[in-house]
Amino acid sequence: MFDVIIVGAGSVGCATARELSRYRLRVLVLEKGHDLCAGASKCNSGMIHAGYDPIPGTNEAKFNAPGCRLMYQICDELSVPCLKNGTTIFATNESGMRELYKLEGFARENHVRAEIVTPPSLYELLPDIGKDVKAVLWVPDGGVTNPFCVTFALAENAWANGVEFYKEAEVTDIQKSEEGFLVTARMPASQAMDIPGTTPADAQPEGGTCPVTFSARMVINCAGGHSDVINNMVSEKKFRIIPRFGAHVVLDRKHSDKLTTTLMETPHDLPGGGHTKGMAIITTTGGTMLLGCDATEVDDPDFTDTRRESIEQIVDYFKKAWKDLPLGSDGTPFPEDEIISIFGGCRPHADTNDFVIGEPDDAPGFVNAGGTESPAFTACYAIAQHVAGICIDRLKPPVNENFDPHRPAKKAFRDMTNEERRAAIAENPDYAKIVCRCEMVTEAEIRDAIRRPLGARSISEVKLRTRAGMGRCQGGFCSPRVLEILSEELGISPLEVTQCGGSSRVLAGLACNA
Repeated sequence: MFDVIIVGAGSVGCATARELSRYRLRVLVLEKGHDLCAGASKCNSGMIHAGYDPIPGTNEAKFNAPGCRLMYQICDELSVPCLKNGTTIFATNESGMRELYKLEGFARENHVRAEIVTPPSLYELLPDIGKDVKAVLWVPDGGVTNPFCVTFALAENAWANGVEFYKEAEVTDIQKSEEGFLVTARMPASQAMDIPGTTPADAQPEGGTCPVTFSARMVINCAGGHSDVINNMVSEKKFRIIPRFGAHVVLDRKHSDKLTTTLMETPHDLPGGGHTKGMAIITTTGGTMLLGCDATEVDDPDFTDTRRESIEQIVDYFKKAWKDLPLGSDGTPFPEDEIISIFGGCRPHADTNDFVIGEPDDAPGFVNAGGTESPAFTACYAIAQHVAGICIDRLKPPVNENFDPHRPAKKAFRDMTNEERRAAIAENPDYAKIVCRCEMVTEAEIRDAIRRPLGARSISEVKLRTRAGMGRCQGGFCSPRVLEILSEELGISPLEVTQCGGSSRVLAGLACNA
């Protein structure tokens, strides 16, 4: 029996697992995806929201600002890059000015530092801002990090402190029991047969799946877009997730040094339909730039299609707004030809219009962390501390004296000094082999990403852990070599290597020698 089962291995689930690993508990994380960080966390921009915009008194407001402070601490402890460069919200008209004053009021009530700045002080803060900008709300505690790296680091640290993980394990049923809960997950038969003491009676043929039932004293629901489904298995206090799709456009790193802060306009409706909290331009910790995103309600929480209308909305917006931004205030047009990628995903908006946090009255021992749309990535560790605290209060476990909050990680080769690079190559010659030229990712780093706990098993998983394939050519040069390394490290045929798990095999066959 497990003390706690966590459903979902996104940022909130992995943060909760890590927090529980501070105690002597048997904790299991079940993730339905082929990898961790496979749902809403994967489509996150990486913005560290300071907490200026949640409506005061809501769960979002309660957890956002503390989560912001904790995010910087977590990145430091787990060796994840982050940048505290502030968030700047600008207004170009009277409607926008009213929004700025409203946000300033929210920030004050949420105990978040924020200041409205107007000319001429504005030009001291942002010398290259467009002349049509009337004012900005300057939020100094905002920042940016890498949502994939944060989630993977939380999971690795939780694993190192004793938490167990099963990927490709979709929870299909939860029943109350005398001791707590029976949680049934459908997983690959090959994985199920390896679970100690488990002999699935209805295992399907090789490549198939079978259900496995685990018992737990408590369950924490961190299932993101499917958190309503998990809750509704157990509680009559129902809620519904309304998936809100948003797309991002990725620009090449060419102009990233011109943007010293995350910039966004005040919230508004978009001309083509949909709404945005503020169309943002963000310099990522990897150096590329993200533009977006919009918000459109869809039916499927797993919807990730990048639709033409979403991309056109974003591009059209930035074509018009470019003159207001430091990158275009000198008359430089929007560099549409420097778009290198697009991606999208759904935020899990609950019909309660707030995070759904805590135990339903009719299901003690079942704890929700649902409806975790933006700013839940920033708030993830504050949420984790709260829901883990509910478990600790109920189970009263002893402290794990061996808990280690740190996760050692080597600096990326592209960020090393020449002296550090020479030392790395002397230690491991694979550092001298550049596989991804766009992002300067070495063979040593790719092999390490595969070998690490809960490591990469597909080309996409290598990409998220190392940035191999995230540059201008989008994997056109490096993907064949990444595939070859995966084949070698996993001991499988190149034909079995997938793009992103499941049936997404990259190769259809091997060409015969002439």
